[in-house]
Amino acid sequence: MKKLCKDFFDSKELLFIGYSHRNEKFCKQVFQALVNSGIEVYPMNNKSSSGFDVKVYKDFSELPKVPKCAYLLINKENTRKIINQLKEHGVERVLFQNNKVFDSAILEECSAKGIETAVACPMMLFGSGFHKIHAFFAGIR
Repeated sequence: MKKLCKDFFDSKELLFIGYSHRNEKFCKQVFQALVNSGIEVYPMNNKSSSGFDVKVYKDFSELPKVPKCAYLLINKENTRKIINQLKEHGVERVLFQNNKVFDSAILEECSAKGIETAVACPMMLFGSGFHKIHAFFAGIR
């Protein structure tokens, strides 16, 4: 697993898997911080894509393109289900929000498939205030 840094997002595109109404305020905050940093974000949620103020794609077939980097804000069960699809669609890097999104078996599978991984909230890199303080203590730059 790699320590998160801005180079993780060097392609300037990100697939945001798990953009949802359940965490809508947080999702909007992350989305906006990434966009403000010059990253094109493709939100995706297979359950519902209506009622958002941004386009939320239901699956890979709807995406205009699949970025090489993905951010996952989903549970472990759903992460297990999507890892193969990520690899099949050319994703090379995965950022997990926290340890509720992955376990050691998922990390091993990613490693075996050649997918680089990191764990952190993107707001530690692209947010401000408390997020920057959190990043400092987490050693993220």
